[in-house]
Amino acid sequence: MPNLRTALGSVATRGSRPILARVPFIGIGLAIAGGLIFAVLAYNVRTNGPLLAWDLPIIQALHQRAVHGSPLVLTLMKICGALGRETAAIITVLLAGYWLVKRRWRELTLLLAGVAGGEIWFEILSRLFGRHRPVFPDPLDPLPGPGFPSGHSQTAVLLYGLLFYLLLPRLRSGRARLLAAAVTVLIALLIGFARLYMGAHYPTDVLAGYAFGLFWAGLAYTGVELYYARYPS
Repeated sequence: MPNLRTALGSVATRGSRPILARVPFIGIGLAIAGGLIFAVLAYNVRTNGPLLAWDLPIIQALHQRAVHGSPLVLTLMKICGALGRETAAIITVLLAGYWLVKRRWRELTLLLAGVAGGEIWFEILSRLFGRHRPVFPDPLDPLPGPGFPSGHSQTAVLLYGLLFYLLLPRLRSGRARLLAAAVTVLIALLIGFARLYMGAHYPTDVLAGYAFGLFWAGLAYTGVELYYARYPS
């Protein structure tokens, strides 16, 4: 644990340029890892591969728990799920407006390239694969449209990951950076689990959302940082 705090601290504080401009292989590595995982999941969805074998049992078990469980837990899951769509949209609009007024072009470009660009990719991919969402006689969160990949999970990585990335250099201690990293991961996991609990996605949908989010975050954020390092505004 101390080694992880030290690593986060050294990455965040060394040099004056942004992290991904100094060490672009971090973003490239994330993009490669996310892209490979997404490709494996997408192949299984296309071919009804073995990774889909656990989708139905898991989602059915969670749905039964949700239907017969505590209303308080169900409400909490709805709130957690909203962090990946409704709340995320509000945060995105507020940040975009603030950075536009303040002429913070780098941050604004990161936000638009990552979150808005990711939303465009989500629309393309979901229609390309056209995978049906889970169907229940007593649905808790009936939604139209295909469910692969999960847009909520993808947004969780792109938006909250970006907020963590921008916050990281401002945190002075390794403990604070480690806490911020843990909170970011926890938010993303809660959003994904909430979508499963509400019966809106299969597990592979959520994993694919995380994977494509990592792919696009690594690609888009590294590209933006390298551009502004070369052509500072």
